[in-house]
Amino acid sequence: MEKEKEIAEPENSETPKSVSSVDSSVESLTLSLGNLSLNNGTLASLWGTSIDSSNGSLAFSGDSNSTEIQEVRADIQETGYLGNSKPIPPPLYPESIWGVENARNPLFANLRLSVPAFYQPNNTDGACNSTPEGSSVKLCQDSTTCQQNQESVNGAVLCGVKIEGYDFVTLAVNEEGSKILQNILKLRHPELTSQILERVIAPLYGVPIICILMVDEWGWHVCSKLIDSCNDQQLLLILETITMHQELFINLSINLYGSKLIKKMVKLLKRSPFIYCLVVRLYAGFYTLMMDRIGSYVLSYCLDYLDITHSALLYEAAISLCLELATHVMGCISLNNLIDKIQGPHRQCLLELISNNAVFLSHDPSGNHVVQKVLALENPIFTERICSLLRGHYVRLSLQKWGSHVVEKCLKSSAMHYAVEELVNSSNNQLLQVARDQFGNYVIQRALKVTKKMNDPFHLELLRSLQPHLETLRKGYGRNVFNLIVNGVPFDEARFPSYNSIVC
Repeated sequence: MEKEKEIAEPENSETPKSVSSVDSSVESLTLSLGNLSLNNGTLASLWGTSIDSSNGSLAFSGDSNSTEIQEVRADIQETGYLGNSKPIPPPLYPESIWGVENARNPLFANLRLSVPAFYQPNNTDGACNSTPEGSSVKLCQDSTTCQQNQESVNGAVLCGVKIEGYDFVTLAVNEEGSKILQNILKLRHPELTSQILERVIAPLYGVPIICILMVDEWGWHVCSKLIDSCNDQQLLLILETITMHQELFINLSINLYGSKLIKKMVKLLKRSPFIYCLVVRLYAGFYTLMMDRIGSYVLSYCLDYLDITHSALLYEAAISLCLELATHVMGCISLNNLIDKIQGPHRQCLLELISNNAVFLSHDPSGNHVVQKVLALENPIFTERICSLLRGHYVRLSLQKWGSHVVEKCLKSSAMHYAVEELVNSSNNQLLQVARDQFGNYVIQRALKVTKKMNDPFHLELLRSLQPHLETLRKGYGRNVFNLIVNGVPFDEARFPSYNSIVC
């Protein structure tokens, strides 16, 4: 009879279960992700929990014993792995970089994450996949949003999650674990985000965990989702953490994965006054970043997104390091890209500096590319300055692999007469030497074409100067010039006498 009364009592009672009582029951349940281990590509819990790698969901057997858990925990601390399962994979970084003494030591043992989550009671099979009638657990006001959030974690039951530090890092740098953490962060629950943020900014022998994750193949995805979930104050905390040490920040900026997150921070903080902290760090490491392909992309991205006021500091760094960058094999490429983006008075200053050093840069294997870049802008002021400064150097430059390209650019510019005049007025031996050179013959061909196209009197002067040496030009690299003269320069041929008429 007592059992019948106990069964009948809920039917007669109309009092619904309060949300607070459900929350209390939720908080009483805990799942320790610190006790997860890898077994044949599957994360397994000490409570009989298995994580399907195909969908990242958690399923509970419902059978657990606190004594067994404590025994297995002790076993993990001694051996680093559970029973017959495979050892926990070692970190992806050598000890010399991160100072990790032993990959199996339970690092960050004192770090724990406790978060509320969705509650789903056990069904007849012991799995949590249904919600009792008359009760609900609300993490948001909109039931539709709650349903979408539940789907986003593939039905995972995270009742009072506790994540210990070492296992958090292990999960984050593992493909399956990374996806689980990403799904948790997709909920954008303030408490979840706050507590995970607390984990990632914790130091590991002086290196913040977030800096380790940012350069990892899977860890950077977790950091990206974390940044998406953070508010302004939390973003500032991340910014302070990654910019705390200059060398560490530069290493992040030149890393394939880390650079993506730096650019993401720039985009999010571009209108915030705190962007100045990041710009100062970029300014301090400007030379190193410009010498690196990935690092130069970070700077280029900043110049695209930041206004002139915030970019001014980077412009000043480019001007002060202009010649060093221009004469570096990678630096000259980065500098040319920066020329396209620099604005305001700093642009004028940079182009003037390059133009005034045109002679030095034109003879340099890397610097010549920067001079060509300025000539390609077709600015009459800087073109005139470069071409005039190169007077007396055209013949010598024509005999160089890199210098000959600069001379050809000058011949195609509005100030071509400086180069043509020097070639025409050079001695016959010098002109012949240029015409027979493996690089110089292209300069002579260019000079013949542009002077004929522009109907310049120097065209006939060049033909008359080369005519006595035609037989010599038949062989070697000179035959290119010989064929051009004999066959006729292919520009406005009717306006000029043919080679035969000149000989006669």
